[in-house]
Amino acid sequence: MKNCIPNFLEIQGYKIGPVKEIENQLIVRIEKKTSFKNICPHCGSKKISCHAKGKWRMKKHGHFQEKLIYLEVKRDRLICLKCREVFAEELLGIKKYARVSENFIKQSLNYLAKNSFNEVGATNKVGYQSLKNSLYNHVDPFQLMTEKIKWLENLDEIYLGLDGQSFRGKDMVLTITEVKEKELLTILPSEGQMDLRRFLERLAPEIKARVKGIAMDMTNKHYKLLAEKLPQAKIVIDHYHVISCAIMHLQKVRTTLQSARKMSIPIKKELDKNCEDLTEIEKIKIKRYFKMFPELLEVYTAKEDIRLLYRLTNPKEAKEKLEELSGEMRGSIEPELKELGKTLLNWQEEILNYFVCRITNAYTEGLHTKCKLIKRKSFGFRNVETYIRKLILGLLPFALLWGYTHFST
Repeated sequence: MKNCIPNFLEIQGYKIGPVKEIENQLIVRIEKKTSFKNICPHCGSKKISCHAKGKWRMKKHGHFQEKLIYLEVKRDRLICLKCREVFAEELLGIKKYARVSENFIKQSLNYLAKNSFNEVGATNKVGYQSLKNSLYNHVDPFQLMTEKIKWLENLDEIYLGLDGQSFRGKDMVLTITEVKEKELLTILPSEGQMDLRRFLERLAPEIKARVKGIAMDMTNKHYKLLAEKLPQAKIVIDHYHVISCAIMHLQKVRTTLQSARKMSIPIKKELDKNCEDLTEIEKIKIKRYFKMFPELLEVYTAKEDIRLLYRLTNPKEAKEKLEELSGEMRGSIEPELKELGKTLLNWQEEILNYFVCRITNAYTEGLHTKCKLIKRKSFGFRNVETYIRKLILGLLPFALLWGYTHFST
């Protein structure tokens, strides 16, 4: 039981002295164990003597049940008996001149991973700038990218996922993942060609050669650059975006009919749903509107046919089915269906690559759901660098970001 308090407070390298409670503060006086020996930072000698006694000072260490925990420590001035240099005593887990312990920074960042700066600041009685400095000191996107690129060297086949997410309004950041291993590689500060080019140029030729597939959305933003830098990789249009494109055209038909007929067609949610997920009441409701507006039925059927396309397992059958669907849509008199048919034709190769690589951007989209939650809890961000570091802190296990420098002997 004697080790319970040191283990709880993570001060295993110290002896516990008097404990005081003042209002909402718990003050624990600690002293170094006699087994710990200081070493001269100049010559490495262990022959050390005390040069001047230090004063007792309080260092913020953490919080527990609305009580702030302070450590009361003193740092002596020591002199090396060999080289006669004077230096400050080393304290485990407390840097020189620091007002807080390493444990306090760790606890604050761990709390910051799931909460806003304001909430963490109010709980730990610390300012925004101090929290931001701790975040910048311990979460480095560049270092993360370097470590993840080293990790890619161990994979025989690499399948990348690229997807943009909104940072602030129309300002976007780009998330890059390994979709089969479900690993976040990096978050780039913009969707611009320059940032992506820099990332791709950091990949060694042997890593580039092992990139077999790239999952992305239906945009031309990065297509040419990816084809240039990774010519052997198959670019796959994520089937979620293909089906979303069909739903978008379906909803356009519905809104156009509403405007033309000057009447409400309240089946938006029903049209978005898969046909097998509709309840009996929804089926009756949707069929009533299909009788009134055959155009809706035609486009809805096309959307469901595209969904069924992805259930095929043979690439040859998938190609024949896609060509058939695209031809039928382009031959329709419905403008939105014609447009959808042209889109499928333009992206035919990339859509069919799915049946070769069998990759999706589902993992990347899942990360973006967490990113939206982090941004919402933080009430938005103004600085993109802070946003990226906050996302990395919230998305990755905290143990990977923190060097475990506890107060252990």
